[in-house]
Amino acid sequence: MLPRSTSPNGSQSRGSSRFKRLWTYLKPYWRLQALTFAVMVILTGLALALPAAIQYMIDTLIPGLVQAQGQQVDLVPVFRFGVFLLCIYLLNLLFAWWRDSLVAHVGAEIIKDIRVQLFSHLQRLPLSFHGRHRIGELMSRLLSDVGRLQDLLTVTLLMLFTNLLMLAGIVAYLLHTNWMLTLVAVVPVPLTVYSTGRFGGRLNRLMTQVQQRMADLSARLQETLLGIRTVKSFGREAHESRRVEQALTELNPLLVKASVTSSLGVNVAQFINMIGPVVVLAWGVSLVAGGGMKLGELIAFYILLMYLYSPISGLAQTHIQVTSAMASADRIFEYLDIEPEIAEAASPVKIDTIAGEICLEDVGFTYPRSGFRLEGLSLTVSPRETIALVGPSGSGKTTVLNLIMRFLDPHAGSVQLDHLDLRALSTCLLRRQIALVDQDPFVFHASAYDNIAYGHPEARRDEVLRAARAANIHEFIVGLPQGYETVVGERGTTLSGGERQRLCLARALVGDPAVLLLDEATSALDSVSEQLIQDSLSQILSGKTSIIVAHRLATIQHVDRIVVMEAGRIVDEGGHSELLGRCALYRELAQHQMLREQYSGVRSKHSPLLIRQSAKPLP
Repeated sequence: MLPRSTSPNGSQSRGSSRFKRLWTYLKPYWRLQALTFAVMVILTGLALALPAAIQYMIDTLIPGLVQAQGQQVDLVPVFRFGVFLLCIYLLNLLFAWWRDSLVAHVGAEIIKDIRVQLFSHLQRLPLSFHGRHRIGELMSRLLSDVGRLQDLLTVTLLMLFTNLLMLAGIVAYLLHTNWMLTLVAVVPVPLTVYSTGRFGGRLNRLMTQVQQRMADLSARLQETLLGIRTVKSFGREAHESRRVEQALTELNPLLVKASVTSSLGVNVAQFINMIGPVVVLAWGVSLVAGGGMKLGELIAFYILLMYLYSPISGLAQTHIQVTSAMASADRIFEYLDIEPEIAEAASPVKIDTIAGEICLEDVGFTYPRSGFRLEGLSLTVSPRETIALVGPSGSGKTTVLNLIMRFLDPHAGSVQLDHLDLRALSTCLLRRQIALVDQDPFVFHASAYDNIAYGHPEARRDEVLRAARAANIHEFIVGLPQGYETVVGERGTTLSGGERQRLCLARALVGDPAVLLLDEATSALDSVSEQLIQDSLSQILSGKTSIIVAHRLATIQHVDRIVVMEAGRIVDEGGHSELLGRCALYRELAQHQMLREQYSGVRSKHSPLLIRQSAKPLP
């Protein structure tokens, strides 16, 4: 894994830090890179052989043929020269193919490593992070930004090393041919470097803005497509199209500026580079005329000079491309530098058997953005006890479940399983022993069987079917076209809300967890589906420690204890009847629910129970 950045000062330090971090990805493939470098050296030699061959042809081969006029011409040297040139081109083709294959392989492996690391890191980040960042933005960094790094580590890196080797070889050859002309030819190089730096800095700023706008656009597109049912139901297709068009309109000027800046930077560098050849040709012609230089030498020198400015222009373009890609690298490293809030224990405690006792001991927790807090909350749930958490929305019920699942760590106090702090346990072990059925059931685009066995892919088929029967979803699945192998749509769009909820309940039961958490697990069910769940809950919860979060009090008549929460604290706990008698908040919740059911015309079979047991009027 990459080392964390140390917030270096200055752009030069930041650039150095970024290259060091990218180098850590390259290190595992150094052998392939060394082989690639050797192939590039050979290609550089082949490139330099061509102008040398042309010089030989003009200064030696052609004069020899001219002197042999009137005599029998020996064509063997001509034939050898042709074969030599053909071999140069053939070898260049083969080694270029080998070089490109090596670079493509290394680049693909590196990009795979970066994507895997970034995706794994994103999964370790807390739920609060995912709540603050849109899925489209995360996808943009995983795909678009990492894709730009792929270009950097393949094509751009290939151009960089090729141009550096060519530059070194050509300068050495030119100095050997005519050192004075060479010094004149390299005069424009500092100007090229300066102009490239100026344009590269501006392009980096522009590409940072472009990538951010692209992430916003990706997030907007994904949000609209995920909510397409709502968009259609309110007839807002035209509105959403205008929003996307507006985002693209704002993006276009930045794309144009970035393209113009990149093109202008390359063209200015090329213009500066042409100053040298003009001077060299003028001076070289005078040298040839005065006998100080052979014509073949001048032509070879000029060809090599074009070769010289080609890698210089290539380096200028490479600098611009690297600068552009660094904007994507910054966005990737920004996420990688976020430390996960939930740290895995260095030496986790191993537990052979779990009784299932849950204890929250003087727990304190605060949400920084909203300011909501739990303070001094203590709650103990005995093994195989079933309790319910009730209270107004925002009272902290789901936060308690998140602490028990260790999606969050308390800022004070401790959360314990069988008298062991959760922070001392392996999160893998913990989440195999504590199962959660969320209020927002999520179904994967996979078969019904795979969805139920998701948390325990090693489970036997009879265990999966047993869990489905316990959740009263077995008969429904058997009735599907391919039974358990039927693929349900993305996010379970082919299922009703109740069917998705029961499928997720079955998923939680497969591993036979010691602790079961139900967060509004029947909230999405119709009366028939809810009755099916209620009929099986007593069997499901037997032998397990269970905590149920519920707003509908009629669904928790069977629990051992009801805990009433308000504003992040426990205000009372006890049985249904005694709470109706002594807890004003609980009576108020019961009466409000009864009134809602009367108003909607839907009265559960438990509603009369709530009415009969409302012993005291509301204060």
